[in-house]
Amino acid sequence: MCYNYTIMKRIVLIILSLFLIFFNLEANSAQGLMEKEIITVAKDGFTIKSTFVYPKIKNQKEFPTVVLLHSLGYNSQWWGDLQDNLLAKGYAVLAIDLRGHGKSIYNARLSKTSWKSMKNSAYAKYPDDILSVINSVKEENTKRVFFDNWAIVGADIGASAGVIAADKYPVRPKTIVMISPVVRTKSLYIPVNIAHLDNVDFLAISGTDDTDSKEAAKYLSKFAQAQFLEFTSESKTTGMLMLKNDTGLSKMISEWVSEYLN
Repeated sequence: MCYNYTIMKRIVLIILSLFLIFFNLEANSAQGLMEKEIITVAKDGFTIKSTFVYPKIKNQKEFPTVVLLHSLGYNSQWWGDLQDNLLAKGYAVLAIDLRGHGKSIYNARLSKTSWKSMKNSAYAKYPDDILSVINSVKEENTKRVFFDNWAIVGADIGASAGVIAADKYPVRPKTIVMISPVVRTKSLYIPVNIAHLDNVDFLAISGTDDTDSKEAAKYLSKFAQAQFLEFTSESKTTGMLMLKNDTGLSKMISEWVSEYLN
């Protein structure tokens, strides 16, 4: 009896989940947006989940794309107004839950894995995870080319992983925005990668009291081959919390990105 109850409970949850996905797609469709959940299996079998959203514009076959990579301990739901601002400018947005975060918590054995228990060797896989997701998006959208004209916005470890991924990807992003940048985090060390990214302009954003990020930005700027602008937010917090506490920051970032994507 308990066994049947468990099965029925799972069926109900699955039906509810499908309904919510359908409802979300319908709502976005009404607003002129197409939203897709991207499920990517990494090389080691870890499941990475992302949300890919782009405007529904008649006869437009490609969109400039912005990849959003969150802070350590957060997830892709924390971007707030930034995603809306980017979509309003006509860009596609790929928001990735990095492994161990958000919906990206199942390893090859289908066991839950949290970032809190991950070793540096797992964090080292972040850049390749990002590239795998990008390739998944391209494969599922063969009629559109989303990554010939693209940018990255990342916060702390997300920024570092994005820099390394950009160095590995054949088409350079037009710009990279780093919120609370770090020189080394976990096993991700980025100065050399920044040096490789010629013709890529950087925007490094630090909180008012975040001396570590300010010092990191100053050091990283020495390796940049193009423009490297340092900006101090009014917020006294770090990472994703700056977007919440500095209400003008999302608009500022979207305006910066719009100078590069066309």
